[in-house]
Amino acid sequence: MKITVRSMPRSEVDTSLDMPKGSIVLDLLKALNLRPDNWIASRDGKAIPDDSPLADGDSIKLLSVVSGG
Repeated sequence: MKITVRSMPRSEVDTSLDMPKGSIVLDLLKALNLRPDNWIASRDGKAIPDDSPLADGDSIKLLSVVSGG
């Protein structure tokens, strides 16, 4: 399956990946070598959990989680 990924607010990630059928968001983050607790995935403008299945042609946006004091 072809998945398009872009990170926000900075475009650290801007790519398309071929993922195996049955992949979930967590698999995508692992394929990109990203820590899941540092990113929120969204599809069609809505946040989705890490265990959400991916579909061929999905466009996923990753929002960087910022924390600190």
